[in-house]
Amino acid sequence: DFDHYSSGWDVSDLGDFQPGKFNIQTFNKISPVGLSTFPSDQYNVEGETYPNKNAHAILLRSHKLQESEVDVTVRAIARCGAGTNNVPVSRMTELGVPVFNTPGANANLVKELVLCGIFL
Repeated sequence: DFDHYSSGWDVSDLGDFQPGKFNIQTFNKISPVGLSTFPSDQYNVEGETYPNKNAHAILLRSHKLQESEVDVTVRAIARCGAGTNNVPVSRMTELGVPVFNTPGANANLVKELVLCGIFL
């Protein structure tokens, strides 16, 4: 069983801790173009195999997030797409971790697909 916030932690536990930098863990393939909007002098963005387990935020698409994948350092979870059915929202609420989604983020893609279908 995974128990959040029971063991405690401090900065010495974090292997690559750099004051002033936010660590973001991503799941699924998120566009490098979108991830490049995070300035590298302020953010470390790593994939699923985040080495030091000290992410401040999680970005995911369709990955079914388990509570055991949410480090105690996580302060926010963003679902890149509509809905939050793949995130345990009620448990994250209990832990004080806000969960966001991005409805309409693919609206331009849908518009382009519909227009393409009309013209074909």
